[in-house]
Amino acid sequence: MINKYHAHKLVLSITASILAGCGAQAYEVALTGINTNLPSLDFHGFASQGLLASSQYNYLADNTKSGSLKFFEAGVNVAMDPFPHTHITAQGFMFDVGNVGQYDPVLDYGLIDYNINDAFNFRAGRIIRPEGIYNAIQSVDLARTSVILPQGLYDSRWRDFTASLDGGSVYGDIGLGKGGDLSYEIYAGMVNLAQNGGVARWLESSLNSPYTKYYGVNGFPEVGGQLWWNTPLEGFRVGVAGYQAFRFSYDYAAYNPFYPLNNHFAPLTGCVDATEGMLSLEYVRKNWTFQAENRIQYYDAHNESGGQTVGSHTYSTPEAYYVGAAYRFNKWFETGTYFTEAYTDLNKINGPTTYQSDWALSLRFDPKPWWVLKVEGHYNHGTGLLNDSFSNPPANQNGDGWFMLAVKTTFSF
Repeated sequence: MINKYHAHKLVLSITASILAGCGAQAYEVALTGINTNLPSLDFHGFASQGLLASSQYNYLADNTKSGSLKFFEAGVNVAMDPFPHTHITAQGFMFDVGNVGQYDPVLDYGLIDYNINDAFNFRAGRIIRPEGIYNAIQSVDLARTSVILPQGLYDSRWRDFTASLDGGSVYGDIGLGKGGDLSYEIYAGMVNLAQNGGVARWLESSLNSPYTKYYGVNGFPEVGGQLWWNTPLEGFRVGVAGYQAFRFSYDYAAYNPFYPLNNHFAPLTGCVDATEGMLSLEYVRKNWTFQAENRIQYYDAHNESGGQTVGSHTYSTPEAYYVGAAYRFNKWFETGTYFTEAYTDLNKINGPTTYQSDWALSLRFDPKPWWVLKVEGHYNHGTGLLNDSFSNPPANQNGDGWFMLAVKTTFSF
């Protein structure tokens, strides 16, 4: 049996061998041998390996101050069109970012898509949640210039929270004549969190102490949607998105000298209702791409014991935004830059641990259509996105800037 911590090396080497041998063509498998009239299956896949190195603090991956290779992702997807207007597709995925993911294979998405007309269609299963420019295509490295997306909006450690949900959506495109057109998607379903996902690891880091014990996260329902206006100005679109997460919860225990069981640790459930709104702007003009996005969230949190509220509610309002531009010089070279800021709570901006800003400069090389190499530098202020303050304490830092280098190579077929 292959050890999962070495599985990524095997996947990467197999993918590279396939690409070298077949010129990165997608695979097509016919189903004629089982006496059916079903169409063929189309296979695609990718594998990425990255390096993260920081001058101060371990950010995203473990031990980036010494350089870390724990920055990996791979996926294989399959699709078929078995009936008129019907598309079935699924993707298996695994990734590792520090102590998140750990190469465990998961179903990234698996859905049936039924197309009725331009204005109204639906899909059901494990669907990718639309939000902003990049949420639905986070795993498609070829679709962007940067190695690391602005982490205040697209945290690579929180994929299980942001990427998909089990449910369904309706979507379509409505023409506005000379006013352009509107594209929409409305969804609802259950978000099922991984116990080694980014949210769980953040809670584990925050709650494992002499006075608290963390046990695990639970799934929760969510509804939301996204609307894009493709304006009459060619290449310019405006998007709004939002969601409502109902009672995201996690189990833990807090020390209580009056609680007689479990060595005075009383069981509790932390509950959070989350609301989010996001504005996106994108303009593509010849070889230029300009983007800007802003996201604001509102969290209402409280504790419960035996189904009853304990203590009072607490509220927070995180916000993040970025502006960026990219330019494609030719078919094999592209460069881009962005500036982003994230605030853990707009009501409590009182030091460098409550915000983080980032200037990024990216260089992208495409030696082959199926092979991408990227090199990226980051200059950060603040530590609001470290998320692991016990093992990676930022308390003594004074707000001075720090650097990160990110390198990534991706093979696809």
